[in-house]
Amino acid sequence: MVLDAHGFYRPELGAGADRDDLDAACPLLVPDLDEDALADRFLPETPQRDHKIGKYDRVFAAHAEEGTFRRDGSSGGLGSWMATELLRKGMIDGVIHARPVPRDGAEDPFFRYGISRSVEEVTQAAHSHYHVVEISEVLEEVKCIPGRYLFIGIPCMVKAVRRAQALDPDLSDRILFTMGLVCGHLKSVHWALSLGWAAGIAPKDIDSITFRVKSENVPAKAYYFGLHKRGAPAPEVHDSAPLTGGKFNLGAMMPDACNYCDDVVAETADLTIGDAWLPRYSFDWRGKNMVISRHPELTALVQAASEEGRVIIEPMTAKEAADAQAGGFRQRREGLAHRLARRAARGHWVPKKRDLPDMTLPGLLRARIYNRREEIAQQSRGAFRKALDEGSITLYDREMAPIFKNLRRLELLAASTRIISVRLRALFSRRRS
Repeated sequence: MVLDAHGFYRPELGAGADRDDLDAACPLLVPDLDEDALADRFLPETPQRDHKIGKYDRVFAAHAEEGTFRRDGSSGGLGSWMATELLRKGMIDGVIHARPVPRDGAEDPFFRYGISRSVEEVTQAAHSHYHVVEISEVLEEVKCIPGRYLFIGIPCMVKAVRRAQALDPDLSDRILFTMGLVCGHLKSVHWALSLGWAAGIAPKDIDSITFRVKSENVPAKAYYFGLHKRGAPAPEVHDSAPLTGGKFNLGAMMPDACNYCDDVVAETADLTIGDAWLPRYSFDWRGKNMVISRHPELTALVQAASEEGRVIIEPMTAKEAADAQAGGFRQRREGLAHRLARRAARGHWVPKKRDLPDMTLPGLLRARIYNRREEIAQQSRGAFRKALDEGSITLYDREMAPIFKNLRRLELLAASTRIISVRLRALFSRRRS
């Protein structure tokens, strides 16, 4: 896997590559190995199933109470806590996850997959990393070095690991647990560069980036990021919202594949961690996790820690878990149905997806939003490439800022329409009762 000119990983196929094996490994191909089939194979003891969150044993809101996990994490800190708990109890020998790496060139990646074998190494990689990664190198390391591992990744990465486990006995034996991270979509390396450049630091001068920096004065849903300039004594903190393309859901520099994924919550993972974007938690700057456990052993681990006061948990329903990520489900279900129909109508190949109850076609306004997001994902790549080649962020701002503003107006109109509709339904319901 190599980085291309737009900051995305692409495969370089050898002459003897087996196409059938490649298709079986790719998360988007071979529908017989979809999320439902893989969950049935790898999560046989998980009793309940929901069409949005997949199979589940227990669902709850949670945060880590002990140590600094909550303070140091993007949300409630439960992901890092779980990884270190498994290490401390000797249940695993290492954690396979994305970690920050040193950069030399202006377009080098900020993060790569690696294996952490100590609590200190795990905590150094805390936080969300909105950045493309690839897993071929680290899976080769797992095949070379026997051990018991926890794999952490976004839905498509966990699904790819499950498919790899089905193909390779060593990976099946050595990766004991998988933890999924709720995902809206990936971002190219260039998105991180665009944030830094818009904040005043040229790509060649950015040493590192930290996404989702917390502060008492910043709401949990706000996306502030930290930038460390080469040679600077301390990082700078900036709000991503006012920067061109800085609002995450605008879709700047998103891979095409993300537009054809229907898995929001890593349905094939033993445990899923995400933000609990519910009204009762949204104003707590410290963050709260939504947790979906599909593995009885991991459920028991969290419950035991809760009884000891090391983790605070509150029950949630499957519906509340889906509501906590409502925007992601609209994009990945309603939006996906629209994109598939649009491509098919134009005579293009489309991947075969699951037939899910919420894969319904949107109204005209939502359709315009989905169209514009897809256009932005594609146009932003070329615009930023041009800016890099010419050495001027102004070129990117000039081309993309009006398009981002147009999408934002459409989103605000859709949100206001949805709020009015909900309030009218509630009013009519009260009158009938």
